[in-house]
Amino acid sequence: MVSHTLLPPDVFGFSQFTVYLILILIGLALTFRGKTSWKYITVALGAYMGFVITAILMVRLHVTGAPDILILAIGAVLGGVIFSFLAELAVCVALGGGIAIGVYVFTPAGIVFAALLGIVVIAISYIRFEKISLYVAAFAGGLAIWFALFGMGLSNIGSQVFAAAIMISGIILQKYEEGMEKHPSKPRRPGNNSSIDDEY
Repeated sequence: MVSHTLLPPDVFGFSQFTVYLILILIGLALTFRGKTSWKYITVALGAYMGFVITAILMVRLHVTGAPDILILAIGAVLGGVIFSFLAELAVCVALGGGIAIGVYVFTPAGIVFAALLGIVVIAISYIRFEKISLYVAAFAGGLAIWFALFGMGLSNIGSQVFAAAIMISGIILQKYEEGMEKHPSKPRRPGNNSSIDDEY
């Protein structure tokens, strides 16, 4: 396989292969453990960016004589909270905007109706984000896996098919687990002809 140049040779001190491997692991986590991993990953990324931005600001503003560790910790916490919120909002805006554009382009509805529908979709999807996070995370995980596999040298079609198969498998598995949690199998009651020993 011939690798495609999608990333620079050095990414924050990591090699291309290491970054692609990290992307595959993140993609698998998002695909098969969407709800939980989405929260952890967005908060972790936000905390990292908040930490880095806070450190840069402290150097630029020449902050001295202050509890550096406490300030960096506060910056990391704020970064995690803000980025998690912005990530969810961005997904909802993209979903509502896509539906509004589709309605406006492919139906006779006017731009006003399409815009109002998009706003309603944004509001509903944000309120019910926990319900749709499974699909959002699986889609994001599929994109990460496709990007990594294509960058490592797999053909575009092959990487797309592989990523789509993993994404669909992850959604099916998580929906099955949700169903099992909502409707757990009840233990079988002993019948009239069964003895206590039969239950063990």
